[in-house]
Amino acid sequence: MNILAIRVGRVGDTVMLTPALSELIRYFPDAKITLLTSPVGKHLLNNFHPNIKDIWSWQRSGLLRPFIDKSKIKKRLKQIHFDKIFCFDTSPRIAKIVSQTDSDFYWSKDYITPGIKHCAKFYLDFVAGACHKTALQLYNTLPVDTDASILADTELTNIGIDKQDTLVLFHPTFSGFTKSSFRKKQARLRKLWQVENYGELGKKLSQIALPNGRSPKVLMVLLPDEMSYGHDIVSSSEGTIKLLKSESTFERYKAILKRADLLVTPDSGPMHVASALGTRIIAFFSMKDPGDCGPYMPPEKFIILRTEDTETPEKGVAAIDVNTVFDACRKLLSEVA
Repeated sequence: MNILAIRVGRVGDTVMLTPALSELIRYFPDAKITLLTSPVGKHLLNNFHPNIKDIWSWQRSGLLRPFIDKSKIKKRLKQIHFDKIFCFDTSPRIAKIVSQTDSDFYWSKDYITPGIKHCAKFYLDFVAGACHKTALQLYNTLPVDTDASILADTELTNIGIDKQDTLVLFHPTFSGFTKSSFRKKQARLRKLWQVENYGELGKKLSQIALPNGRSPKVLMVLLPDEMSYGHDIVSSSEGTIKLLKSESTFERYKAILKRADLLVTPDSGPMHVASALGTRIIAFFSMKDPGDCGPYMPPEKFIILRTEDTETPEKGVAAIDVNTVFDACRKLLSEVA
């Protein structure tokens, strides 16, 4: 059996698809699965499972690339027969292209029901309903390349973080953080915790005495155009936070996230990736309900801090104070084996 699964989205969108992909593989263990996803989705899922035989990529932004990719997809659909097509993307443009085949076509938009449901859970229920089966209880999941883990451990050792250290990772930025627009201004209000807050939190964490006699090590891994912001945080922390440039492969970043004992971040792509790797998470949410897009993992492994639970939610993420985040860190770090 040949199956095509479709979700053309960003990092978080792709990660929240992984439970449903695992469900499809369990329902159809002998099927050959092709994915249609975004370029970043292709990087995320390139080694997800041996049953995934091919990944098609559709870049939906830019001038020429979207049309070139769309043409390639149409051509492939004429060349390859799929017994079943599961479209997790609610875009009518995408659904129209694939629904014109002679495959059994299932579109997630036809399965939307009233009320709030986590996106990953919605995908699981969609697949189960389309296949007339009972939905499975599966969480986000991503594999990590063994060689990438070895290289990440070596890189961390070179900056003074060894395997016995408890590692706290800060991810202070978000997609499009360096771009200016009204939409990004709103995103900054919802997601950008102050430099001095991260600096103060880094200093407070560096003073914790852990059972092994060590204090947590705090690290940021940022894109090249985010490094100046990272240096400001390092300076504010009086050097207690270390900073690496994200200049290698995505597998390397996944390996560092997997190695981390805790991630502190606003609602972001790395939050979803960390949830798929089993890394504990403290996530800031403002003006958005984590009930449909928060970490999809065992609930004891994450803490959501919402600005709506503060006295000044209109301030956005700035309303969350350092001591509240520090207490959450101590709670989750106390559970690290």
